[in-house]
Amino acid sequence: MSYDLSVHLTTKRMPTPQEWQTSIARHGFPLRIDTEFDVTALSGWLPCEYQGKEGGFEYRYAVLDDQELSELEVPQRLPCMISFSASARVREEFLSAVISAAVLAEITEGLVVDPQEGGSHESTHAIRWAKDVESSFQHDRTIPRCSHQPSNASAPWWKFW
Repeated sequence: MSYDLSVHLTTKRMPTPQEWQTSIARHGFPLRIDTEFDVTALSGWLPCEYQGKEGGFEYRYAVLDDQELSELEVPQRLPCMISFSASARVREEFLSAVISAAVLAEITEGLVVDPQEGGSHESTHAIRWAKDVESSFQHDRTIPRCSHQPSNASAPWWKFW
């Protein structure tokens, strides 16, 4: 089963991979992303290491038009969308995607959209969300069971399993 996230931001705020990695480290996450890629050209697997173990996620960059933004209920000021897709059953992949998405949202003042939860996380809350998810998944290699609930959803998607 895949776990999908997206981060919406302004096109001008997209960082370099090196800036993104620096911010991941600054927040204390044990994650290293591959920094040798073009953020606007890559469409595919982005290798990562979480706690020294191989991880990663599918990455895709897109710029959405006004109609697409309206359908997704995303503010028009955030037309750039970075999509993340990872295995929800492989700890290193799942956490690589969650942490990368949260840090990207935080440094770009963007928005993380989590369709599994049915909610979103503003940039100011994204790091706390990622740390909560990481903490709940610390020693478990199965779907996370965390008590964090986004502000606009009744229960995280994994509460139904």
